[in-house]
Amino acid sequence: MVKGGTLIKKSFILTTIILLSILIILTACGTEKIKQPDINIKFNVSDLSNEEFQSVGTKGLENATKSDFRNLEFTLDVEQTNEVTNRKIIIPNLKEVANSYDRERYWFGTSYSQDNQAENFAKYGYKFVFYSKGLEDQVIKTIFDSSEVRVSWTTNSGENKEHVFKLGEVIQFK
Repeated sequence: MVKGGTLIKKSFILTTIILLSILIILTACGTEKIKQPDINIKFNVSDLSNEEFQSVGTKGLENATKSDFRNLEFTLDVEQTNEVTNRKIIIPNLKEVANSYDRERYWFGTSYSQDNQAENFAKYGYKFVFYSKGLEDQVIKTIFDSSEVRVSWTTNSGENKEHVFKLGEVIQFK
């Protein structure tokens, strides 16, 4: 009976070693995780301060008030590893989008971009004053709803990937 018990123990140990070896191999094969860029996008709408309103030219507007204008601020930051290549970022022309509703609503603003393919990051930003008189938050959201920001790249395994962000879904009212 002792011989049978030893044989069972040896079989159990051999089976355990084989299963652990298979598990280790599968884990090692599964660690080639597809690296994705870290994408941070914000699109905020906020009220103007009294000081900001003082710098808004209201020529051509009757009885303009501070509540007739809003600040819109868009930022996009993308960071990636060396395993991501062929990064491409497409951002809509926010001035055109703002003016697409019913009249000229983009009042004035600034923008910046830093997107060098040799670097592992990209930064985009727009900050502008929007003439919002007569528009509820939902209407402002609708104006930007069909506009998309597209971030695409190629993985280290050659697979093309893309994230699409609808500005109407990203927009936040503060």
